[in-house]
Amino acid sequence: MTTPIYPLDLTGKVVLVTGAASGIGLGIAERFAREGATVALIDRNATQGEAAATKLRDAGGHASFIQADLSQPDAITGMIRAVLERYHRLDIVVNNAATFLPKSVAEISVDEWDYHMAVNLRAPFLVVQAALPALKAAKGTVLNISSTAALRVFSPNLAYSTSKAGLITMTKSLAHELHPFRIRVNCLCPGAVDTPALHTDIAVRGHDPGVLEQLNEQGYLMTTQQIASAALYLVSDEASAITGSIVVVDAGAILS
Repeated sequence: MTTPIYPLDLTGKVVLVTGAASGIGLGIAERFAREGATVALIDRNATQGEAAATKLRDAGGHASFIQADLSQPDAITGMIRAVLERYHRLDIVVNNAATFLPKSVAEISVDEWDYHMAVNLRAPFLVVQAALPALKAAKGTVLNISSTAALRVFSPNLAYSTSKAGLITMTKSLAHELHPFRIRVNCLCPGAVDTPALHTDIAVRGHDPGVLEQLNEQGYLMTTQQIASAALYLVSDEASAITGSIVVVDAGAILS
C-alpha cells in the first residue's frame, strides 16, 4: 500500500465550526477532533454546545465551545477574537450554521427574510472577514456548507435555496480573491442527511415521516459521518490544489 503524499491528519490545526452543537456541524467537529485538530465549536444553543464540546473532550479530543448568535455582527467579531485569544491561531473555518424557512413567497415577512439571509449568507462573509488576518498568516482554508437545494430547488424553500445559492457564488469569489494569499475556499453541497434539522423540517412541512425510510431504501439518506469525510478531505493538505470547487455529496440523488 502506498503512503499518501499528504496525510489527512489535522494535528496542530485550529478549526472553527459554526452550527456545531448538532447535525452536520457536530459530525464535522467530531471527525476533525479525531484527526488531531483543536476544534472551536460555535452555536447559539449553549446547552447543546457545551455538551458537544464535552463529548469531544471525553473522547480524547481538544475542543471548546463558544456561544454566538450569528445573526449579530458583533457576536461574530467577538467569537473570532475569543478563538484567537485562546489558541493564538486559526487554520480552518467551516461555515456550517444555517436556518430553514419553509414558507412561500407570499408568506415570508421582511424580518424573516432578513434574519434568514443574516444567518445563512451574511454570517459566512463576516466570519471570513473577521478571521482573514489569521487565515492569511496560516495560509488557511475555508469550507462553506451549502446544499443541493441551491442546485435543485423545491417549494416552499425560496429563502433557503436563495441563500445557499448565494453561498456557492461567494465561495467562488472568495477563492479567486484570496488565492494570492494561498487561502483555499471550497463548498460542500450535501443532500439529505439524517439530522435533527431534517426531521424537524419534514415535520414542519407536514410530510409523512416515512419519507426518511424511503430515502434510506433508495440509498439517498446519508449520515453526518459521510459529510464529515468529504469535509475532511477538502480541508486537508491532500486537497492542496483544490479551491473554488463546489462538491456535491448526495449519494447521486440530484441525478434521479
